[in-house]
Amino acid sequence: MREASAKGARELASVIIICRDELPYLEQTIRFMLTVPSGYPMEIIVVDDGSRDGCTDFLRREGELSRQVRLITTAGLGPARARNMGAVWARGGLLVFCDAHIIVPAGWLGELARPVLAGQVDAVCPALVHTGNPRLAIYGGTLNRDFSWVGLTSPPRSLSPVPLAPAGCLAVSREAFWEVEGFEEGLTTWGYDDVEFSMKLWLFGFTVAVMPWVKVVHISRPWKPYQRPGENLIRNLLLLAVLHFGPRRLARVVAMARHSPGFSRTPVGVHAQSVLRKRRAYFRRRVHDDDWFMNTFDIPV
Repeated sequence: MREASAKGARELASVIIICRDELPYLEQTIRFMLTVPSGYPMEIIVVDDGSRDGCTDFLRREGELSRQVRLITTAGLGPARARNMGAVWARGGLLVFCDAHIIVPAGWLGELARPVLAGQVDAVCPALVHTGNPRLAIYGGTLNRDFSWVGLTSPPRSLSPVPLAPAGCLAVSREAFWEVEGFEEGLTTWGYDDVEFSMKLWLFGFTVAVMPWVKVVHISRPWKPYQRPGENLIRNLLLLAVLHFGPRRLARVVAMARHSPGFSRTPVGVHAQSVLRKRRAYFRRRVHDDDWFMNTFDIPV
């Protein structure tokens, strides 16, 4: 891992964008970021995780954009590992993970950086406005009784704690990120990667908040490059449960999963010895348990 000096790291935000087949959105996202005043010094790191549509070709050509953006090419790591790869190359004291299909407002980065650098919170997300329903903003998320993500639609009046921060735009201190070991690399497909990361931050004693007055537009696309059939989503939920849930809540997730297609093939990887060792290590290190998390945020699971 490359380390920046303490002073240099504190004065820089590393914006990490992972992409797979994001033509034409990636170039649009980067041009917006470089055009609008960010309010804070930044570097942009793009992790091209096995794209086949040429969405990063504009960064491979000699020119201003290729000099302003660092491009890292991988061969299909999956969203969690791709984000962690970007963090390895990051020089900033603030890591900002962004989807390749967003539009940021002026001053967005300075606003997100301020409470993290001031020590008010360890991670913060903006409000997200999806183009599929532009009248509705999402202020972070929570879980419902079926352990599915639910967006929070009631705007808080100020910087406020939030149980789950979407990885579509999420700023976190470098120290907190590496203390919780980054995104869980066992989640190789889309789903629960940001749930696991947010929950892990809280369980390890860090804080996550939403900044409601910063609104980032999230472009709704007809496809999700990292999305896979339902059994993979169930596998991701099971992995999250094995890593972080106590016996009662874990048993409930397993009971739910038994009715899902492909369940018989799922537990093999989820119950591997390395995962169980990580579970034991997490349980020893964490400050709070999953009951505390669910009770604190009134999550009915």
